[in-house]
Amino acid sequence: MIRVGQVVGAFGIEGAVKVRSLTDFPERFAPASELFLDGLTRRVEWSRQQTTGLVVKLSGIDSRSVAQAQRGRYLEVPDSDLRQLPEGRWYHHQLVGMAVTTERGRNLGTLVDVVSRPANDVWVARAEGVEHLIPATQNAVLDVNLEAARITVADWLLEVEDA
Repeated sequence: MIRVGQVVGAFGIEGAVKVRSLTDFPERFAPASELFLDGLTRRVEWSRQQTTGLVVKLSGIDSRSVAQAQRGRYLEVPDSDLRQLPEGRWYHHQLVGMAVTTERGRNLGTLVDVVSRPANDVWVARAEGVEHLIPATQNAVLDVNLEAARITVADWLLEVEDA
């Protein structure tokens, strides 16, 4: 399953939920789309972009208390619905588990998490209990080789960490 959104709270009294989108494809939340929530299929009844974020009404969630109980849970689609991303973009699940090294070959461990932040994602690499936080920017991430399962990052990242 691929995560496309996370419920961040209830909206109104009819069971709509506020959603943090985790996808580059906003049509995932179009009316009549099917999403999975805790393994159950939910049909999107309606959705709209608000100034405060995305609001989605899902079938089977018909009260504020049930909507609030979904907080923190993920909206997912099957792997078979995976869409091609443009060059230089990757799904989080493609990156997690890859080896991370600097351009000079220093091992930073394995990518263990991708944290979505407003400005850019932050990739978390861990080796022997030490975590390295890597901004997912063009000047920090030099190469992502899916076939070799290897990520190469700029040496300057370690200079910043050591400062």
